[in-house]
Amino acid sequence: MNFLMKWLGLGKRSSHVGLRPHREVDVAQPFDVAYDRVMHAMESVLGAHIYRDDRAARTIDAGFGLVNNERVRVSFLIVDAMHTRILIEAMFPVGSAIPERSRAVDALADALEAHA
Repeated sequence: MNFLMKWLGLGKRSSHVGLRPHREVDVAQPFDVAYDRVMHAMESVLGAHIYRDDRAARTIDAGFGLVNNERVRVSFLIVDAMHTRILIEAMFPVGSAIPERSRAVDALADALEAHA
């Protein structure tokens, strides 16, 4: 019975289930400039393959690594005409162990903060 409960995902959950490594970066730039900076940084810093480039939805999804086992999702919040908040989240396949931190999230956030 325990096997069945675990297989269905009904077993005891760890305290960090549902939490993904993430960081927020505020930049003093209009949305379009911030969006272009993130696209450039994802390719140059992470070497990521962009899967979703949806400027209208203010979202970018990218993957990297040998099998794209970790993906990064970036969402944008327009604070005002000259300020944008960037949320960077690590995304992992269902069932994989989720680390407390992501090197990809940290690298991207550090690159964006360096020129904020």
